[in-house]
Amino acid sequence: MSSFSKAGHLVSLLNKSDIKILKVFASSLKNRQILTLSTLSQYSNLSQSLVEHHLQRLVKFGLIGKSNIGYTLLVTGLDTYVLKILSNRNLITSIGPQIGIGKEAEIYIARDSLGEDKILKMFRLGRSSFKQIKRKRDINTATSSWLLLNIETAKKEYDILMYLRNSSTSFPNPQCRSFHWILMERIYSTRLSDAEHLDYPQFVLEKIINNVRIPYHKGYSHGDLNEYNILVNNDNIFILDWPQAVKVDTINADASLTRDVTNILKFFSRKFGVERDIQNTINIIKGV
Repeated sequence: MSSFSKAGHLVSLLNKSDIKILKVFASSLKNRQILTLSTLSQYSNLSQSLVEHHLQRLVKFGLIGKSNIGYTLLVTGLDTYVLKILSNRNLITSIGPQIGIGKEAEIYIARDSLGEDKILKMFRLGRSSFKQIKRKRDINTATSSWLLLNIETAKKEYDILMYLRNSSTSFPNPQCRSFHWILMERIYSTRLSDAEHLDYPQFVLEKIINNVRIPYHKGYSHGDLNEYNILVNNDNIFILDWPQAVKVDTINADASLTRDVTNILKFFSRKFGVERDIQNTINIIKGV
């Protein structure tokens, strides 16, 4: 059973005091990741004996870890707490199937109180090398916790998408972020890598280039653009996955843009026979 599936099962079993203790852990992550019984009692306004009772439950459920120096919040514990938050706000009333999984995130269908389908993206950077993630992303290099790294990465993607949301309809529309989760409007489309046929591949490529140009002139290069994070629906395109975006005034921005353009042009050349010059395309994006 995945961490998320377990969280969905456990959220209904937890009482108010359980959730209150999980909230203390989640709220304390930035400052301290190991909490003692006395600290938990102080911040939850519960007696130590009551806190100890609930900690035993949370440890048994696999939401909290215990060591000889204190207690730590586990991935499933944070999943469960965030799921409870979104449920209480009626942003999620049910969870559907998983529709995507990778080294860095899991994607699920969720349904809100109006019966509308949403996309729920949960970051799971713990599957990758810590040093590699830090090297690839503009994040707080002092971070030494996978939970914090997932939270920071979710925040970065959410902030960029919010910044870009009115500039094009080809970027996901985020609705809210809670810790390491982002809730977005659902997109009905096919991954570009899976598209066997495009009626007008050259037109689709032009749309992609234009939607690389838009964020570039707003200060960002995608940083990891390829056929696996572009969706197509007829002639519409959607560009996903922005955690590796780099600011265009940074030292590696040109290399990032060149890599993105090269990936896409090589794919269209190989699969659809559409040819474009890499440097000329980069100049068009830059407006030079």
